[in-house]
Amino acid sequence: MERTVETGAAEPADRLSLAEKERVFGLLLSYVAGYVDTAGFLTLFGLFPAHVTGNLVDAAIAVAAHGRAGTFARLAMIPAFMSAVALSAVVSRRERKRGRAPTVRLLVLLTIALATFCATGTLVRRFATGPDDWGVLLIGGTAVAAMGVQSTLMREALGACSATTVMTGNLTQFTIDLVEMALEAFRRRSGEPKSRRPHSNMRLIRSGLPVIAFLLGALMGAGFTRRFGLESIAVPTLAAGWLSNVARRAAPGS
Repeated sequence: MERTVETGAAEPADRLSLAEKERVFGLLLSYVAGYVDTAGFLTLFGLFPAHVTGNLVDAAIAVAAHGRAGTFARLAMIPAFMSAVALSAVVSRRERKRGRAPTVRLLVLLTIALATFCATGTLVRRFATGPDDWGVLLIGGTAVAAMGVQSTLMREALGACSATTVMTGNLTQFTIDLVEMALEAFRRRSGEPKSRRPHSNMRLIRSGLPVIAFLLGALMGAGFTRRFGLESIAVPTLAAGWLSNVARRAAPGS
């Protein structure tokens, strides 16, 4: 998957190994998910574009309370998410059938979905004045669809990376590895033999960095969305576009 450049200086991304590229992709996509989730929560009455489980819980609470504003919108996000996953899975399988990795096509699809979220958020925002307004359904649907594409991308093309849309698993592994490091330090001080798990440091980095990237995206998403509105979704859209270009340049035969 490496691409050599005979003349001129190569871009930094072109000099990375496949594993390093995937790590960079995972970090940037974690940033994208944190940004989008925060922007959606702030502008769409607490709707989570990336954390679909949160929408299910919120809808269940509303139903148990005999109906509450926003219930319909949150339930509508489930088929929106599933439709995006289904489309992405079809694209992935068509690419594999043609003998190509699906990474490039799925990243392009993610970029288009984020651009659509940005466009609807900019043009339709004034019609999203209530949690069940059609504007919320449209804008939220495009946001959730983008995260559905990203979730499929991680499963179908970047499976070696840590999760990017939900941080629970990463934070769990990060905590476990912290405990393992602390126990290893205690063993060394006690003169006990070293553990058979020598790679906890690498796992610590692998699980911890996506959490940091997600938090950074959430912080920037909060700040930019409060100041510029959903026009600021141009930021994660550009990030996804850059990743698709890097993947295209690294693809065999490019």
